[in-house]
Amino acid sequence: MRRTMLTLLTLTVIAPWLLGACDTKTKTVDSCGDGFLDPGEACDGSQMTATTCDELGYYDQQGVLTCRSDCTFDLSVCTGGRCGDGNLQAGEGEQCDVENLDEMSCSTLGLGDGTLSCKDTCRFDISLCELAVECGDDVAASPYETCDGTDLDDQTCESQGFHRGDLACNAECTEFDTSGCTNCGNGDVDDGETCDGANLDGQTCVTQGFGSGTLACNDGCTGFVTTGCSMNYLSPNIGTMIYVPAGTFQRDATSTNLSVVSAFRLSEHEITRAQWTAVTGWADPSNVTYSSGTSDPVQMVNWYDAIAFCNKLSILEGLTPVYAVSGVDFAALTYAQIPASSNTPWNEATANWAADGYRLPTEMEWMWAAMGADTAAPGLTNTTGYAKAFAGSTGTNVIDDYAWYTTNSGGKSHPVGTRLENELGFHDLSGNIYEWAWDWYAAYATGTQTDYRGPGAGAGRVARGGNWYGAASNCSVADRYYGNPYSRNYYIGFRVVRP
Repeated sequence: MRRTMLTLLTLTVIAPWLLGACDTKTKTVDSCGDGFLDPGEACDGSQMTATTCDELGYYDQQGVLTCRSDCTFDLSVCTGGRCGDGNLQAGEGEQCDVENLDEMSCSTLGLGDGTLSCKDTCRFDISLCELAVECGDDVAASPYETCDGTDLDDQTCESQGFHRGDLACNAECTEFDTSGCTNCGNGDVDDGETCDGANLDGQTCVTQGFGSGTLACNDGCTGFVTTGCSMNYLSPNIGTMIYVPAGTFQRDATSTNLSVVSAFRLSEHEITRAQWTAVTGWADPSNVTYSSGTSDPVQMVNWYDAIAFCNKLSILEGLTPVYAVSGVDFAALTYAQIPASSNTPWNEATANWAADGYRLPTEMEWMWAAMGADTAAPGLTNTTGYAKAFAGSTGTNVIDDYAWYTTNSGGKSHPVGTRLENELGFHDLSGNIYEWAWDWYAAYATGTQTDYRGPGAGAGRVARGGNWYGAASNCSVADRYYGNPYSRNYYIGFRVVRP
């Protein structure tokens, strides 16, 4: 008993202290000015149940909506009236407002006797009229129904200011539903549209990640149609650059010697004599004794000439040149300034592999394109392409249909593209003319190599593919040739690569 009394005494002493320690910010009902939204308050200080007059149903607002000291909104900034204020705002689509029926009745609406009233939406309530026509009967009874189901009162998307589409009526028959209307087809890229007809908003196949082609807009103006786009790139100066997909191949008879190659684009044809002069402005260096005309591959070009052409073509097309040679301004370079003997700065030329300009293929890129990439088994390692007798070989077709070489050439080159193409569409990768590659010539590296670009030095620069003067064996995918980078011969030319 004494312990119980002591406990009660203790609680009596400390209770006020405990109460004082509770949260002093507890909301107080109906205490306007405490910064809390109590029941029945529209606002209290910065606490607002609405922030605009529109949320309160008003048609206009002049100024910022604020809270008054009595916790009601200062509606002086809300102008234009609102549905429910008893004033008819016909310009806002009101037919009536509370008891204000604009002197209309069932009879003046042509609905016989009865009692006309106003809905909360400020539209006529004709349910008690003798001849009432209800929303949902597919009859638009103007003026109290704007539309009704399929009866759109002869209105269309076009009459509502849109270009085309399907107009509908809302569920209350009070206004048109224009969600099915669109401005697609008017030639302007409007809000929500990606494109419109021929107006592609500045987009092309190239900006969409392709190389060339014709981009189109879909019928709904919501996206592009890329069926006319190609991964190939069309150069205005040298024609089609064929897209070669990334892949992996076995480069020789050793199964572990694999080359992984990133995607690139390679010119469909060898660079011609006519293209050489058009791009560089220099005279055609070719030995005409061994050429049938200006549509033949350019020859008598050394490796230095080939990289100079690549940079000239890049500059001409507004691309970033790939190659740099110490002390050389390629934009101003003349043919006479290109060495015809071994030259250290030219031998030490560097390549910016990230540039978007033109360059020579690496030896592995050339080989990958010549074997037809992985067209026979997409996505799988090509383990037999290195053994092909010529580019385009199936093992049963004949080399004479695909390559100009010593047996069928008549002792000269021929116009590019006059022999059949390989699996990827390349002409003359075997025969017609040897083609310079980037790499220095040396024994292949072993094992798996990714985007291999050759050694830092070698016996000469690699050339691939055979030529009009050479034997059939020189046309094989595996055959390797090299020459001094400064030597100009009538059986060596080149083709080019770009990203």
